[in-house]
Amino acid sequence: MDFGDNFERGLKLILDSIAEAQAGGARAPLSAAAMKRELDGLALLRGRPAFYPYLGSGLGRGARVMLADGRWMLDFALGIGVHFFGHGNLDLIETAIRAAASDLTMQGNLIFNREYRALMKTLLDHAPRGIDQCWLSLSGADANENALKLARQNRDGRPGIIAFEHCFHGRTSAMAEITDRPDYRFGQPSTFPVYRIPFFNRDDPDSAKKSLDALVQVIRSHGDEIAAFIVELVQGEAGFITAPREFFVPLFEQCHKQRIIVWADEVQTFARTGELFATDWLQLADYVEMITIGKVLQGSALLYRKSLAPDPGLISGTFSGATVAMAVGRRIIEKLCDENFFGPEGREKQLEQMTRAHLARLGDAHPGAISHVDGTGAMLAFRVGSGTLEATRAYIRRCFDAGLALYYGGHDPACVRLFLPAGCLSEDELSDAFTILGECLSE
Repeated sequence: MDFGDNFERGLKLILDSIAEAQAGGARAPLSAAAMKRELDGLALLRGRPAFYPYLGSGLGRGARVMLADGRWMLDFALGIGVHFFGHGNLDLIETAIRAAASDLTMQGNLIFNREYRALMKTLLDHAPRGIDQCWLSLSGADANENALKLARQNRDGRPGIIAFEHCFHGRTSAMAEITDRPDYRFGQPSTFPVYRIPFFNRDDPDSAKKSLDALVQVIRSHGDEIAAFIVELVQGEAGFITAPREFFVPLFEQCHKQRIIVWADEVQTFARTGELFATDWLQLADYVEMITIGKVLQGSALLYRKSLAPDPGLISGTFSGATVAMAVGRRIIEKLCDENFFGPEGREKQLEQMTRAHLARLGDAHPGAISHVDGTGAMLAFRVGSGTLEATRAYIRRCFDAGLALYYGGHDPACVRLFLPAGCLSEDELSDAFTILGECLSE
């Protein structure tokens, strides 16, 4: 029997074992005391406790995950939007196992196997028109750091960045300077200029004009020092705040007049807006020159126009991603594009409509408790009561205790964010989640 036969037999045994465990929850659960000891140990090692007492058992099926103490949870947090296909997807597990048999666990910019090229080609085959080059990296912040260098080089070393108020672009030193959260850079020096303009406010009919006027003023005063305008097409940490195409176009046109590079940070929106790229969802391909993606991809990438290609020494790095992550990322894109998730009749938009209907019913049942519903596709959010951060966190923790993992966005006001596991979520599971949301509102 050759290596290939042994591998296929071993793969079948592993997948059969996983399927059996998913069906019966075969692992012995930890006691409450043992689970607490593990979580306390985790808190000690990293210097602070977990947001809620989540410790996975390694078993899950679809939208549900079994914790180490044997409790089953509905997961609408997904590692902050990473696990589109939920837990225990056998297709992705098989892809991962096959990739794990490779001679390289990690690939980089000096040595790479076929997964490296295959992932880049798949990304560029589906990228918005005009985007024709790709650079792979690890976290979304890594991709954003590469984009920042690319923009500055193409703008002759200009350091400045224009961004939106309430934006989030990462926690590396440079990205924390751009992100509109002073507490994320406490005790850190400011090293380059960042100019922030208002994002779209659907409650203000003059919102678009105010943003455009602010941009024009920044360019008039500081245009000679600006490299790029970085944009979340749906604001993520701020609470899944959307804006129409008509809001962005005049802003981007103004940047193009001044040769300021338009950079779409799609680390969170990638694959979650009803299209693979939010740039295509909003029909903005003619304006966007760089796109950064991550999360759902299981890694990250900078995609850009060939005219922006960097000098050879500018962007590099030991690691571009794990072999398993590259293979799984490519398989995720194939599944997304082949299994009817996108478009006006795709699964994401269907789930959005069902979720909005559930939110409307929840609001009717609890007058005044639900407001400011926003988002699109597989990323929706709502405010609970007045939206204080303390009350929002307390509500999310009640939901966790009742069997639903959630996360929040914004600060004061804050909101509850629903990261829908659209690749596996059933209508019954969505209903179960809203039963928990309603019961915890009653409390």
